[in-house]
Amino acid sequence: MATRFLIDAHVHLNNYHEATRRPTQENVDELFAKMDECGVDHAFVITSYRVDLDRPSVEELLSHLSKNPRISIIEGLRWRGDERTDLFCMEERIRDGWIRGIKLYPGYDKYAINDPSLESVFRIAEKHSIPVVIHTGDTYSKGSKVRQAHPLLVDDIAVDYPNVKFVVAHLGNPWLQDTAEVLYKNDNVYADVSGLTLGEFTLDFERYIAHRVKEMVMYMGDPGKQLIYGTDWPLVKMKPYLKFVGELALSEAQLENVMWKTAATLFRVGEEELEQAKAARLARIEKT
Repeated sequence: MATRFLIDAHVHLNNYHEATRRPTQENVDELFAKMDECGVDHAFVITSYRVDLDRPSVEELLSHLSKNPRISIIEGLRWRGDERTDLFCMEERIRDGWIRGIKLYPGYDKYAINDPSLESVFRIAEKHSIPVVIHTGDTYSKGSKVRQAHPLLVDDIAVDYPNVKFVVAHLGNPWLQDTAEVLYKNDNVYADVSGLTLGEFTLDFERYIAHRVKEMVMYMGDPGKQLIYGTDWPLVKMKPYLKFVGELALSEAQLENVMWKTAATLFRVGEEELEQAKAARLARIEKT
């Protein structure tokens, strides 16, 4: 699959298994190695809804990545735990250009997508014209509440905050048709295709989920308008995900939009910045 650039709009630097726990810098090195292997020029690293030994803080990730042209950071909101996000500090990071989006974790963090307490977060996003990415659908944790992360709830906030752009992560899986309706109805809602499996696809599931995404596209219309490529690495392997997108039989123009243009426009990553990222990727490959 050859597009001018390639953006993975949904990756993490968390440790998900104690047996494979590593320092953050080792996870950073592995991320760049996988990006090089798969031809990814730029990635959006998303922080978690909590900070602990396995989930680095936004401040730690900025110390590792803030000067790298191949990375943008989306700050995960910590909203219901003992240590909550300081909205004043988060707004400073957004204002100073360190953060390019906000990530909500409904279901995981025990609140619903349309929780009224989120108004202050949405007002910050509106003020600074940055997108709000929302976990939707199935959860990695058995202790989470999927009802709170149903994609239909995105319609509530899309209507109430028409000047905020929202990204439905994971296509709302398994409620893809509901997500299609929310996208069709609301021009300020986008969706990324990340996290539709764990690890890599089995042949049967790849065909099944590709068929469901194609049905979704038929309902909502032009996928290049609102769909964004992302993997959910390291929970999902990068290389099989490129193959999966190839199964969707998108046109050349649609692929350019899905694989980088829509995300670049939404998160305000300029083409000059992407050229620098691509040059950095090619320079790394030359050295190896």
